[in-house]
Amino acid sequence: MRRIALLSDVHGNLTALDAVWQDVTSRVLREVYCLGDLVGYGPDPEGVVDRIRALEIPTIQGNYDEGIGNRRGDCGCYYATDQARRDGEASYAFTSRAIDDDHATWLAGLPPAMRFEEHGVRVLLAHGSPRRVNEYLLPDRSEALLVKLAVAASADVVCVGHVHVPYHRVLTGPTGTVHYVSAGSVGKSRDGDNRACWVELLLGDGGEVQSAVVGDTPIATAGDTDIHVGIVVHRVRYDVDAVAAAMRRAGLPATLAAALRSA
Repeated sequence: MRRIALLSDVHGNLTALDAVWQDVTSRVLREVYCLGDLVGYGPDPEGVVDRIRALEIPTIQGNYDEGIGNRRGDCGCYYATDQARRDGEASYAFTSRAIDDDHATWLAGLPPAMRFEEHGVRVLLAHGSPRRVNEYLLPDRSEALLVKLAVAASADVVCVGHVHVPYHRVLTGPTGTVHYVSAGSVGKSRDGDNRACWVELLLGDGGEVQSAVVGDTPIATAGDTDIHVGIVVHRVRYDVDAVAAAMRRAGLPATLAAALRSA
């Protein structure tokens, strides 16, 4: 069985990233991908970039990475309220100041997506959606839209970040089953659980996958073997209060620090 660690949306939270990396390595997972948004909101964006580079984790570009890396002056984020917009503007200004030109150049050079196959099963890694880096594929997006995006992207399994909520949706496409996997967020959870989150993607024989997670569905046949897809959502405790305090010392809004605690 192929076991893959998916990390996403670290958002300048080095403490959470280090806790997640320790958890990943303790489970003897050697295949790891990061789905983007290394920077923004958190107090140590350069520290996160340095750690990802040092660990040589294959990483795709998130919308925040793209905005900061190219010095666009905007991260392409969506803000539901005026307070969220003010917080977002303060976060962007801080992150832009904290990232030097070397780190910005590295962020700007990250690929927009990655692909691989497992016995004919086509896996796409993206940040927002197969078509747009800052598109939110929330858990309630319509089945028809998700299938359409997967078909257009020639993918059987679409793994995304950006929404900060982990999920696994199994859909029926015109030529077979389509899976959507959201990796949650390492450094800025939004689902009511303030622990760091990462997702383990499982690809393999039905019996092997079934032993790790219930409710998997075969999505493709390679030779005589059905390839099953499953996920395990991992939660990791870290010192949230220390990171929130670091955010306040860095001059980031108190509302952002409070949101980190409450998730």
